[in-house]
Amino acid sequence: MAKKGNRRVPTGKGRRRSTGGKKSGRKRRSRKVDVAERKARNRTILLFGLLMVVNAYVFLWRGEGSLADLSVQRAAVIGSHDAGPLGTYAEPPENACGDDPLRIFDDLTDLLYGESTLEGSRDLATALRELGVDEGSTSEALTAIRPTFDLRLLAESNTPLRVASDRFGALQAAELALGEGHVLQLCRSPEGYQVRNLQHAPSSDVAIIDLELGGDADLRQAVINAGEAPELAAHIAEALAYDVDFLTDARPHDRVKVAIEKRFLGDHFHRFGQVLGLRFAGEAGTFTYLRHRPQGGRSELYTREGEPRRRQLLRTPFAFHRVAPEARGLLAPTLEVITGRTGAMFRRPEGAPVVALSDAVVRAAEEAGDSGLVLELQLPDGLHIRYAHLSRIVGELRPGAQVRAGQVVGLAGHSGKTASDRVRLEMWRADAGEEAMIDPLFIQSSGEGRPPRLGAPLSDDELDRFYEDTVALRRVLR
Repeated sequence: MAKKGNRRVPTGKGRRRSTGGKKSGRKRRSRKVDVAERKARNRTILLFGLLMVVNAYVFLWRGEGSLADLSVQRAAVIGSHDAGPLGTYAEPPENACGDDPLRIFDDLTDLLYGESTLEGSRDLATALRELGVDEGSTSEALTAIRPTFDLRLLAESNTPLRVASDRFGALQAAELALGEGHVLQLCRSPEGYQVRNLQHAPSSDVAIIDLELGGDADLRQAVINAGEAPELAAHIAEALAYDVDFLTDARPHDRVKVAIEKRFLGDHFHRFGQVLGLRFAGEAGTFTYLRHRPQGGRSELYTREGEPRRRQLLRTPFAFHRVAPEARGLLAPTLEVITGRTGAMFRRPEGAPVVALSDAVVRAAEEAGDSGLVLELQLPDGLHIRYAHLSRIVGELRPGAQVRAGQVVGLAGHSGKTASDRVRLEMWRADAGEEAMIDPLFIQSSGEGRPPRLGAPLSDDELDRFYEDTVALRRVLR
């Protein structure tokens, strides 16, 4: 140490540095925090964190604040929704009567099509409601028909009925086949419903039509390019509904060859009848079906080996409908899991026709919170099917009502909590009170994973008769 006056000054390594103006050599002591104080502080932090989570849920997810519009589209009423790239389906036409009175449905293929028969207690009003026509249109239609035809004559008449309606349920056209060559038509014009009572000599023929899908893989356009009425596309799609989804499976240059009845009134084509046989060859596979009526049975389509066409489930939950070619890339379904429930999401335009995947019984038809308008079906083997986000349910479907495979039961929409037009499809089995979810996309699988066929194959003498009766069809479809 060196002395300087009366102070000792440290030199070299022994010198301490002073910080913050405090006296050198004094040690900093940490404040001891009380345990109770620490717990209170932690509880305060947790409380603020919980409040932040609740506020985020209320304002961003539930849509209670102005920020909701940035993240989630709220359910809208029909007519106020931005349709997006898929557009809408089954819009009301300006004039549904067309130019050709014999081919009233030619220009209405973008509407919802339905068929029924006035049998038993089913009168015209009941049949229209079952096909999804609203009460107002039904009343107007009956009022328009009465001056031309006595509706009481339709009681238990087994009269075939065809209708075309828009997505709001308004009837646009209807046709009653009153007898051989006698049809009663009704169509909506700007002035109101028009009624036509037509009678011509009937005749029929069988047409063999060979189609190749173009670069847009559009079956409807291929039919038009072949010079046939657009409704042929729906007949082909329905016949192949267990094997090919023409909206997602079709590819350019797929080939379809079909033998089908063509019915005429006078010298003019009126409508198509039954598909007698068809062959599809494409990326989705090769399928051939031939029509046969077994002894004591009804006319059905069978494979070349005599197996029934029908399977446990259709390949798609939608009836064939038009979609713009540039939007086809949006149609492939995807799996999604919401609150532990597995489902398949199908993007479709609002108003696209949703069908029953199988013969079933309605289990529920109701609003269900975030799922929107839902329809639940129960199959005979214990399988349950649920459609969610529908815009409306078609027909008078209540719990206990029976539906058939391919029947239009609802329309795609955006009810509930969804940002786009869609249908969510769920499947599960209930066993001893437990629900076992099933991947619904197995309906679009191939090979051994496909739903099984329904019914027994033809055998013995019936199989021999099938081969004999279909020799000509096999030849033309080869």
